[in-house]
Amino acid sequence: MDLTALENKLNRFNPTQPFSPVSTTQSNTQSNTQSKQQSVLTANNPFTNSTSQSTKKRAQQNTTRPVSITRKINEISDEDVASYSEKNIPNWRDLQTIYEGRWNKEKEKFQTHLKANFAALVERYASGKQELFQLCAPERREKLYVEAFLELFESGYAPHVGDVERIAGKRTRKLHITLPHNYSSIY
Repeated sequence: MDLTALENKLNRFNPTQPFSPVSTTQSNTQSNTQSKQQSVLTANNPFTNSTSQSTKKRAQQNTTRPVSITRKINEISDEDVASYSEKNIPNWRDLQTIYEGRWNKEKEKFQTHLKANFAALVERYASGKQELFQLCAPERREKLYVEAFLELFESGYAPHVGDVERIAGKRTRKLHITLPHNYSSIY
């Protein structure tokens, strides 16, 4: 199953509000601000009809994204509960496939960059140990990038990951390969 088919499958869970691990903070902020303003007005006015206002809030929230997971449970309104009660949780494999698809896109982009750097080295007839890339990634994802690098180059190139260095205050590792000797450069 490809990534787009899987995303379409997940969107069919609720067509008005698709389930997505990505949420926009602007719509959340606007909806939270509106909800707070509405609740203050309702609390200060004893003559308002709370059922008609909650219906209006639900209509406004049908276009908003999921609520922030950092909100306290006590702050979740009845409207939030109502809007998410009809949603289904996708199964583990579907969600894992979406996450893997995201990494695969990033990995392909990274490997394309490595290929471009390799082509530049070959064009200038570089030989011996050459720096191919300076990897500056968070520690938790560094292993993924190193595996993608090693996957791309066979052992004949002697791919090598350098030690951790601090460059401009950032944690980096240099990725090296060894190219064959260029016999035309012998004097």
